[in-house]
Amino acid sequence: MNKRNNTAPRFDFRQSGTEIGDVQQEGITVILTVYKRGEYLSAQVEALRSQSIPPSEIWVWCNDSDVPLLDVSDLVDRVIVSNSNWKFWGRFAIANLVRTPYVCLLDDDILPQANWFKNCLDTYATGLDGILGGSGVLLPVEGGYSSKNKVGWNGHHFDEATRVDLVGHAWFFKKEHLQYLWREQPLSWENGEDIHLSCMAWKHAGVGTYVPPHPAHDESLWSCRPDFGKRVGRTSSATFKSKGHHNVRDEMVTAYRKAGWQIVADEPT
Repeated sequence: MNKRNNTAPRFDFRQSGTEIGDVQQEGITVILTVYKRGEYLSAQVEALRSQSIPPSEIWVWCNDSDVPLLDVSDLVDRVIVSNSNWKFWGRFAIANLVRTPYVCLLDDDILPQANWFKNCLDTYATGLDGILGGSGVLLPVEGGYSSKNKVGWNGHHFDEATRVDLVGHAWFFKKEHLQYLWREQPLSWENGEDIHLSCMAWKHAGVGTYVPPHPAHDESLWSCRPDFGKRVGRTSSATFKSKGHHNVRDEMVTAYRKAGWQIVADEPT
């Protein structure tokens, strides 16, 4: 399929998505991203279909890329193609269209383990309500952004859900919490969607951000198989390899904290 074919009026997918249904009372919709590393998509889909609590639907969001676009409509339930690169924000915008009460977004280098969805739902079942994720960051008391103190598959492995300042790699949240992302314009559209989501949820609703349990003795609960994440994350096509975003993230954290964002380190002990 040639995405630069100007004579074609539309994309001809091998498989069309089914009609969009009504709002569901239960279920999970997963949104994956294809930008440059589509070769890992099939492994992700297999891991998702093999979850102990499988998702209701799997969607793929395709940002514009200089890598030829492959037709993946036979792998997933829905494919959304854009002729513009909406950076990290497009998938969150598309999430507003899901019909399930829960949404999961995965980076393209993350392979969730069999009980990841169960882990997230069990965390909610304890009464905790917040933005969940697989790789949490605890920001330092002084300074702007730093990811040196992490919780999750690539950080500290705790047996209980842990409050953090922001999460990435694998987001799991109630769709109703997505509204907070759009309450204010982000400081930058280049990066920092994870920072913006957690800050806005806390600022406008008092909704915190957490990493569900990632016990060292049970990797089935983890958001990512560690050898997969570390292997794929080092490839030359990874976004962070080609363009640094630390300055943007640093400025965003600094500005949001000055505007009143209370991070975990600021809370009374």
